[in-house]
Amino acid sequence: MKKDREELEVNLRNVIDDNKHKTKMLAKINDFLDEYGILPGFINDIARSTTSLSNLETHLLIVVTDAVYRVTGDGRIISQDYFSKSELDKSLELTRQKSNKMNLELPIEISNVLNVDQLTYFTKIDIKLLVDMFHSKLIIYDYETQRSAKYRMGKDGVVPVPDVNKKSVDDIAKHMLEGTYLPDMLTLNVYSEEVEPLSYDERNKILTINKGSSISILDGFHRLQGGVKALTINPNLCLELLLSIRSYDTEIAKKYFGQINTINVVKKERLKELKSENWSVAVVRDLQQKSELKGNKIASAANISEIAGQLTTFDIMSYGVEQIFSPDNFLEYKEVANYLTEFFGYLTGHFYDEFISNPSAYRKTYVNHPLMFLGYIQIAKNFKDQNKDLSEVSHIKSSINFDDKELINILNSKSGINSNRVRNQIINYFKK
Repeated sequence: MKKDREELEVNLRNVIDDNKHKTKMLAKINDFLDEYGILPGFINDIARSTTSLSNLETHLLIVVTDAVYRVTGDGRIISQDYFSKSELDKSLELTRQKSNKMNLELPIEISNVLNVDQLTYFTKIDIKLLVDMFHSKLIIYDYETQRSAKYRMGKDGVVPVPDVNKKSVDDIAKHMLEGTYLPDMLTLNVYSEEVEPLSYDERNKILTINKGSSISILDGFHRLQGGVKALTINPNLCLELLLSIRSYDTEIAKKYFGQINTINVVKKERLKELKSENWSVAVVRDLQQKSELKGNKIASAANISEIAGQLTTFDIMSYGVEQIFSPDNFLEYKEVANYLTEFFGYLTGHFYDEFISNPSAYRKTYVNHPLMFLGYIQIAKNFKDQNKDLSEVSHIKSSINFDDKELINILNSKSGINSNRVRNQIINYFKK
């Protein structure tokens, strides 16, 4: 290349960011890349930052740069300023060749696999095969069973992206390249409700991932990304990793992820949610899946994402259920979950704009403040204790004084929404 690669990455990222909401322009770039076997949506992944420019092999970076320049005509990334025609031609040909090899499809056979039980298998695997599976979009990041997502504005609105620690990825890649990486185990989950996801040949120790299966990474996403970057720098890298293959449904996969420790510590709020350690957590899980608060309204992290329309956090809700309802067994959990699901159904009906259609417009009114959901849970308990019909929820909107100084002072406490003292103050306020 005629200029420093890092300079090109910075300029290309700026150009892509400036055009990432232009659907037709991205489509034209994808059309150009498609001629060389690059999968549809590749430029969209870069625009959403789910694919990093620094992880691209040089020949692929050149091809992407040329495609973006041809479509946008942006002077910051004039192809001729960064690479020669000969470099471009070689890169286009290499990209076409590699894409033909890289686009793997199911079924895939893996040799020398040890079978523990019908749901658990162990083996060693070449990092190149894992990376090729990732580039071929066979390995996905499942937000339901992984650490909480980050949110970014995409062309179709707010989209989740993996929460990746770039320094961790860089460190792993460095150790892989220097030969100082100590192989540890990655875990893939292979599952399907339509087909048999795995077939195992006991005699020959061959495991087949069948067509129609979904493959997600349960543990080791940063290590996989480190491998992607390492192979970008040294395509001839030889490294075998230990691999665990599971076949879990979503609920079991969540619990498995909740119990394991990884290099990048999962936020305690997300761990608590995944492990479902007590009946209060199980209640909130039901609310996430069955109530009007479903669809990402309850955040898995310590704080909400306002651009994603989130209202409160899993930790706040589970704390409220535990303190106010204290379910102690399965029957109590089901009773509380069903009651709160119905209660929030009525409540959301009367706070539809504030909770569902346009929550951002009401952030300053305190009606959808994260801690207010402790208040709503306490009100639900008040209703239950007084045998009030849930149709009377319609009166809540007019009966709460959201301008009350005592309430505002609690909600604005410098201790923040994760302080148990502040949470208890809200609960006590609504007990009265």
